[in-house]
Amino acid sequence: MRSIVRAVCPVLDRVVAYSALAAVGCGGSGSMSPQVPISVSVVTSTVVVSQNGTPVIVQILIDSTSETALVSLRGLPTGVQEAYAASDTSPSGTLTFTANTTATPGTYMPTVTVNSAGQMASTSFMLAVVPGTKAGTLQSAAP
Repeated sequence: MRSIVRAVCPVLDRVVAYSALAAVGCGGSGSMSPQVPISVSVVTSTVVVSQNGTPVIVQILIDSTSETALVSLRGLPTGVQEAYAASDTSPSGTLTFTANTTATPGTYMPTVTVNSAGQMASTSFMLAVVPGTKAGTLQSAAP
């Protein structure tokens, strides 16, 4: 019995030592730094699009540790289309809105949702669909 214990003990010592290294890590305290939260904002608080199809371009700011992001919008009325274009160096970029004659004039509150760096962030803004030729952006968001 004594020879079996001696043969097993060195193996157990190594298992315990490897387990300790795995728990602590090599050369570190074993703790991970917290993940920096992402954020998204639309530079313009109110976007006005005309039913005449004139594109309106709005800047979207995405603060993330990643250079890529998935951007989605919900709450756009029927007849209003959007297109997202990221910049070359960051996920921030532009949203382009166009409305056609089937878009019902009125005020809407769409939500932009961004997935980046394994996280999600959302923001809402006001979208006004107007008849005729009036289009553009109003009221910059407060800094």
